[in-house]
Amino acid sequence: MRYEWSDGEGGGFCLTGEFIELDPPRRIVHVERMHMPDPTPDNRVETTFHADEGGTLMVMRMNLPDQATRAAMLESGMEHGMEASYVRLEQTLSRGG
Repeated sequence: MRYEWSDGEGGGFCLTGEFIELDPPRRIVHVERMHMPDPTPDNRVETTFHADEGGTLMVMRMNLPDQATRAAMLESGMEHGMEASYVRLEQTLSRGG
């Protein structure tokens, strides 16, 4: 897989990875590496989906290989970019499209 994020002003990053386990519609496990611009060590990510008050609660847990990788990812602004992406996704889904 390959995902890319952009701020529309020339900034952003991408990640590549492979799916390890798929248990639709409950669970996805994958390995990913961020390119900032050089690839980070592999990160293991588990995403689960649970029914929640008429909707779906998505929980994503990322296991990073070390503190230095975590610090680099947070310094890059990735956390805020991903949060904004999930807010937009939630708004889009709540509008039905």
